[in-house]
Amino acid sequence: MDNDFQYHITFGKEIVSNEEIERFLRLYNCGAEVVFKGIIRDDAFLEDDTVVSIEYEGIEGMIISEVEIIAKMLNQKFQIRRFYFHHILGNVAVGHPSIWIGISGGHRKEVFQALDEAMDQIKRTVPIFKKEIGTKNQAWK
Repeated sequence: MDNDFQYHITFGKEIVSNEEIERFLRLYNCGAEVVFKGIIRDDAFLEDDTVVSIEYEGIEGMIISEVEIIAKMLNQKFQIRRFYFHHILGNVAVGHPSIWIGISGGHRKEVFQALDEAMDQIKRTVPIFKKEIGTKNQAWK
């Protein structure tokens, strides 16, 4: 593992700014940075309903340990230098972000591959659960 590798893992009700993420990611020996924000969509829902918000809950200690595992694996596999993770816990309305991922590394190909793998792993292993809330219905996913 690269001794210069760093990661940032937070969650809560606060949103984060692109500037905060970019400050963390910025290294002069990295040629690529990617920042992803996941936005809540107004998808179709049960019985002709539409999602108006999503309520997120998580197992806080496990969120940190699982995201650490992912960050370290991405560093090993793609030689990324910085990994930034923030997820909202609580209610997020349609049109607002619920997750931020930032990655910096040597080249664009590696950071885009790392981002894609990060999102797949986060969805599979990080204990954050969502309840879709519609105008008439609610359901845990």
